[in-house]
Amino acid sequence: MINRGFYVIDGSRLFSSIHELWRIRPKYNKKKLRLGELTEALIRKWSINLAETTRVIYYFKKNGSRIRNMLEVPDCKIPGEKDHWQIKECGENLKSVPEKELQKLSAKYRDHFARSEKGLDTQLVCDVLVLVSTGRASNIVFLVNDRDYVPLFESIQYLGGNVYLTALDSKQPVQRGLADLCDKFLTLDNELPNIFGIKIPKEKSTQLKKGKRKQIKSDLQKI
Repeated sequence: MINRGFYVIDGSRLFSSIHELWRIRPKYNKKKLRLGELTEALIRKWSINLAETTRVIYYFKKNGSRIRNMLEVPDCKIPGEKDHWQIKECGENLKSVPEKELQKLSAKYRDHFARSEKGLDTQLVCDVLVLVSTGRASNIVFLVNDRDYVPLFESIQYLGGNVYLTALDSKQPVQRGLADLCDKFLTLDNELPNIFGIKIPKEKSTQLKKGKRKQIKSDLQKI
């Protein structure tokens, strides 16, 4: 099996995380997530565990308005803007509880309600299983939070692959079944200002860099 890594992003989880950040952290309220910077942050964060990164794949429902309302997507026609990321629109629209209404519920209950797409998770699962079962990838980093993915995690590990779990914010709850199964779980707290285009005062920026160096040193000691 090739020691190659893919990043798999469930759009529902990503948008839910953005909504939650808007709710609990005022400085992020209505700030769009910059997809290019998120891609770079993911690759940088997991570079120790993934020997080679192929691409970051974002799974969104077809014609979803949240892509333009909540994300800043780089213009692929500009040289250098497209850098190892891919948007895959799939699934069908469903009548369901609107995201803004779901965010009013306690986080532990949201997963019990149907999201606004059908087929996206099936496409995601099929793509990942093809990658791992054919030996094209051995490391998969997931940004997901649906316990329906537990069998997928188990299958990847059974096939000899590594399952990594990531999230934007450590304050947001993660499904226990996913956290228990994954080989490693990391969040992007220190990367959030850049991902959302928020300027940090120089003193705070220096403190964040020191914190990042300590984190890298800690990660290296664990290897």
